[in-house]
Amino acid sequence: MAPLPGSPAITDLANIAVVANICSGFRGSEAPLQTFLRSRFTSSFIETFILDFQCSPASSIYPGSALLRFLPSQDLIQILPGARPLPERLALSDLSCRNLLAEAAAFLRRPVPEECLTDDTIDTYARVLGLCYRFGEERPRFDDVRTYGDAYANCLRFADWAQRKGHLVPLAQMGFCLCLIDPDHDIAPMLADVISSQRPDGSFPTRLGFGTADQDGAALQPTLAALAALQIATHGRWHGLPPSVPLAA
Repeated sequence: MAPLPGSPAITDLANIAVVANICSGFRGSEAPLQTFLRSRFTSSFIETFILDFQCSPASSIYPGSALLRFLPSQDLIQILPGARPLPERLALSDLSCRNLLAEAAAFLRRPVPEECLTDDTIDTYARVLGLCYRFGEERPRFDDVRTYGDAYANCLRFADWAQRKGHLVPLAQMGFCLCLIDPDHDIAPMLADVISSQRPDGSFPTRLGFGTADQDGAALQPTLAALAALQIATHGRWHGLPPSVPLAA
């Protein structure tokens, strides 16, 4: 049974599906995470997800919107056109629109003062950069080559901020993004902090540091961020995606 519209389980499952596809793409084979999804990711869930997305405020980023990138085109035709935040427009686009890619490039090049940095700010940046790279499947063709260097510099600054503040999610996200820009970038020092924070149940916490306490649903985002960073660090480059969403047999 699909979650009801408005349920947090919808975006949770959407985010799990995105990371499952990322892991499979870098592995070149089906990720174990897809086993968890197989009985849950049904056509009725996709319908509910799209309905929930369309009912969300157009002024804010829908938490599971990256899933739009992985849905079959026949499902996306249900989505009503309209003004949406940049990450959502990127997820719905095939990147053939030069104006959209130019808008994304301007966003990625823009410096963000340290006093304005938050987990949410970095999360949005990671979404935009990840979607421009199709999470590793392709390299965007920015008109200005300085975009790559400026984005790289921003990611380094954001990673340093996250490491100093002890925030695991933005640190893992920036590790992933740095590898997207430069597949040879060594994120081992970042991953050392991330891996050393893993709990006995296999999950990751929001804060860097050792711990043994059981975690609740708050562990989902850091665990998914850590999985994606570990996959790109291990496999380096996209090796091809097996049959994608929907994941139900």
